[in-house]
Amino acid sequence: MEPHVTEAEARADVAAMAPIMAIEGREMSDGDKELLVDLIRGTKTFEEITKILAREAGHEID
Repeated sequence: MEPHVTEAEARADVAAMAPIMAIEGREMSDGDKELLVDLIRGTKTFEEITKILAREAGHEID
């Protein structure tokens, strides 16, 4: 897949979310930030991200 935005743009988008999440009392792990960067860039699909997160949670996915 060809990226839709640059990595720097995607990282800036993720960084912009940090203050909002902090207000809500939430944090995002570094691993989740990396997955979000991939999703924003279009280098991973929702389906791929879903499978990764499910496996990390201990669920068996095809």
